[in-house]
Amino acid sequence: MLQFWTNVKEELEYNLITQKELASAIGISYNTLQSWITKDRLPDAEQALKIAKQLNTSIEYLVTGKNEEQKGIKTNLQNMIPKLNRLSNENLELIDVIAGRLK
Repeated sequence: MLQFWTNVKEELEYNLITQKELASAIGISYNTLQSWITKDRLPDAEQALKIAKQLNTSIEYLVTGKNEEQKGIKTNLQNMIPKLNRLSNENLELIDVIAGRLK
């Protein structure tokens, strides 16, 4: 499998997005996305950009697996998980509301 698709699958899991949701969000059929993945075909530049945007990452990361800025963000988020697990449901709901307003 191409590094591109390995990274896409990793980002889908990280972002809690299904392949069907990704396909719909970028305006292609699920079958088209599956065909690209199973036949190891890269999308054209426009579609690759749409995929990267939906996954909140860069084309650079999807192609090479390297993006220092993205790596730092993920590390920070992973470090926050134990702290979040200790919060009450009320505080988690508050964080969810605040995060929703940041979009």
